[in-house]
Amino acid sequence: MPEGYDGRLRAFATVLESPEHGPQLCHSVEESYPPQCGGPDIGGWDWSAVEHESASGTRWGGYVLVGSFDGETFTLTEPATVDDGSERPQSDPDQFETPCPEPAGGWQPVDPELATEVALQEAAQVAQAADGFGGLWVDQRMADSEPTEEDANDPRSFVMNVTTTADAVALHNAIREVWGGSLCVSRAVRDEATLLEVQSEVTGDPGIIGSGPDIRTGQLAVQVYVATAEQQRAYDERYGDGTIRLEGLLTPID
Repeated sequence: MPEGYDGRLRAFATVLESPEHGPQLCHSVEESYPPQCGGPDIGGWDWSAVEHESASGTRWGGYVLVGSFDGETFTLTEPATVDDGSERPQSDPDQFETPCPEPAGGWQPVDPELATEVALQEAAQVAQAADGFGGLWVDQRMADSEPTEEDANDPRSFVMNVTTTADAVALHNAIREVWGGSLCVSRAVRDEATLLEVQSEVTGDPGIIGSGPDIRTGQLAVQVYVATAEQQRAYDERYGDGTIRLEGLLTPID
């Protein structure tokens, strides 16, 4: 959020009131019944104005919220609406695509007998144990636009993606000893060990409500209620530019 910003903030979040507390804006929800969560109190909330669920004295629902935040209380400046997904920013459909160039003839197993679920798990263990390991994900290439359940679970259609800050060729060769499916080993910006070390250091910082490595960008994504330019600068100075990416649950809209 820019310095000096005093406009409206928006959140897509669950609001929950229980016998223990009034309406609160949840940053995470426990999957119990009724659910449980905690967060800032919400000023100006009216359950009669919104659809919601209720059980055992608890009321909750998912909403689009617009208002102001003083660090302790989120105060509505306009009526809340049910979050049906239509106002949410669209996620990038290509974020977990394979970065390596597609081979001639397309992505195909080099050894179908080693393109199995067991082999994939063994390959993952090899990758995660290697120095410089950055991250791992699977990109599935389906020939049929309407695949069967069997097709969707077939490791022969998987492209195993691994990133590393170390020798990519050596890691590729090590994985190839156990995995015969499609494979892409690419360069990581930072290794997972570095990000996990940073995560352990910032977990107790004031205002942090969650964090986790982003395997595609090589950053530690840190969730806060409001991401400020001042706080981002402080983390850049502490850990280097771009090591931490602040993500605000409340985002400016003016």
